[in-house]
Amino acid sequence: MNNLQELKKCLQGFKNQSFTDFRIFICIDGSTDGTIEYLEETKYNFNMEVLTHPGNAHRGRNETRNLALKKISAKYIMIFDSDIVPDADLLKKHFDLLEEKDCVSVGEVIYENNKENVWALYLQTRGKNKYDDLSEIPVYYLNTQNVAFKSNYFIELGGQDPELSENYGGDDTMLGYMIGKEFNIPAMFNKCAFGFSYMDKTLNKALMQMREFGAVNLKIIRRKYPEFKQIFRFDIIESRSLHYKLFRSFLNYGIINLLMKIIVFLPSTLKVKTVHYLVFYSIYKGYKTGKY
Repeated sequence: MNNLQELKKCLQGFKNQSFTDFRIFICIDGSTDGTIEYLEETKYNFNMEVLTHPGNAHRGRNETRNLALKKISAKYIMIFDSDIVPDADLLKKHFDLLEEKDCVSVGEVIYENNKENVWALYLQTRGKNKYDDLSEIPVYYLNTQNVAFKSNYFIELGGQDPELSENYGGDDTMLGYMIGKEFNIPAMFNKCAFGFSYMDKTLNKALMQMREFGAVNLKIIRRKYPEFKQIFRFDIIESRSLHYKLFRSFLNYGIINLLMKIIVFLPSTLKVKTVHYLVFYSIYKGYKTGKY
C-alpha cells in the first residue's frame, strides 16, 4: 500500500534497463503516502500508466494486479514487486528465455540482508532456490515478486484469484498451479533475471502471516482445488495415521517457544531447518483453529 520510497528505487532500476521496449502499469492498492501525486508529477524514459481502484480503495494484492487485465496488449507480461530494484538486464533475461521457450520465467530476488535477517535467509533457500539456473522447477514455485510469461495465459485465467486477495498467502502458488493445469507449460528458474531487495519483515511477523494463511486462504484453496496437495502437506495436517498423529504431537507451544529463544544462536543450516518447522507449526495451528 504505502511504499513510495521503495517504488522510486524500483522505477529507477527500470529507467536503466538494457531492454527498452516495455510499458509499466503501476497498480496501486489504496496508497495514502503521496504515491499517486508523485507519479503524476514525475516523468521517466519509459511508458507508464497508473491504475487504481475507484475511490482509491484498498482491495488486496490480487484484485489490484488484476487492474491491468484490460490494459495488456504486449506478447509477454512480467509481474514485479515494487520493493525490488531490478538488475539492468532483468527484462532482457526474461525476454530472451521466453523467446526461446514457451514457459514461465521465474526470476530471482536477492535479499541483501539475508545474513542478518533470518526470514530473508529462509526465503533465499526455499522453493526455486533449491534449483540451478535454467532448471525446470515445479510451476507452483512461481513467485509473483519477479515472474514473466505470455500475456494470454494471465488474461485467459482472468488474472489472479480475487478470493485470495484480502488475506495473506497462497496466491502465487495457485497462479502457478492454474497456469500449469490449464496450459501445461513448464516453469524455468531464470536466476540471471534478478533484482535486489531488503527484508524488513521479522520472523515473528512472518509466522503470524503463515498462521493467517493457514486460517483463511489455505482453507479456500482446499475447498476450491481439493486435488492440489503437492505443497501444503495436507497428508500431515489431516491424516489420522498414528505416524502423523505422533508428528503433530511435537507441534506444541513449549517446543516452539524454546526454538524461538535459541534460533538466533544456531548456525545458518539449522536456522533454516528451524524456521521450516516454525512455518509448518504456524500454518497447522491457523488451519486447525481458524485463528491468527
